[in-house]
Amino acid sequence: MIKYLTAPHELMNRKNPLHYALFDFKNTADMKIFITLVAYSTMIYRTTKNKNKHTFSLKGLLGDDGVLPRKNITIKKIVLFIKKLDSPFFEEITSAGEDVYFKLSKQYKKAIKSGFNKIDLNELKGITHIRATKLKILTLMKPDGYFDLYYLFKVLDLNGIKRRDNKIAKIHTAFETLNIIPDYKHPFYDAKNPDKLKKSDEYYKFHYKTTE
Repeated sequence: MIKYLTAPHELMNRKNPLHYALFDFKNTADMKIFITLVAYSTMIYRTTKNKNKHTFSLKGLLGDDGVLPRKNITIKKIVLFIKKLDSPFFEEITSAGEDVYFKLSKQYKKAIKSGFNKIDLNELKGITHIRATKLKILTLMKPDGYFDLYYLFKVLDLNGIKRRDNKIAKIHTAFETLNIIPDYKHPFYDAKNPDKLKKSDEYYKFHYKTTE
C-alpha cells in the first residue's frame, strides 16, 4: 500500500502547466482520486523505468488501511473518473475491471527528474472541503513561506466570487481548517495621509508556517 506521493519539485513551478493541472478539480473526491493515481503511477514509473505502458490494481485503495475514504469513494467511482480523465500528467490512462493501465506524459517524466517532496496521503483523508484539500497539498510541498493573494484566488478557484473580502475570508477558513493561522499582510491607510496607501513588498501575501 502506497502512503506517499513523491511530488517533483517542478510541480511547484507556476510557469509549468502541470502545476495548475494538479489542482484543477471542483470536489474533494476527484482531487483525492487524482492525487492517488499520480502517486501510484509515479512510484511504479520510478521503480521500473520502463517505457512501455504500466499497470496497477485498484484493490486496496479503499478501506481502513487505504488512502481513499470508503464513505464517498468506490471502485466504480474511480473507474468512471479514469474514463473521463484528460490530464497532461498522462499520455494515456485506462482501466479494465480493477486494473489500471497508464503511460506517463513526456512533460511529467521530465518533471520527475527535478527532485522530490514527499506528500503523506494519509494527511488528506480527514479533509472534506476542496479548498482545504488543495491548500493542504500546497503546504505539504511548501511547509512554510507565503502564497500571494491572487495566486490563491486562482488555485483555490475563488475568482467566481465577486466580493474580494469574501474571497479572502474563504482563504482564511481553508487555513484555519488545517489548524494554520496565516499572517495576511495588506496595505493600510495612514491616518495622517488618508489619500496615500503605504506600500510594501510583503503586502497581498498570506505568510504561514506549518512547523515549529
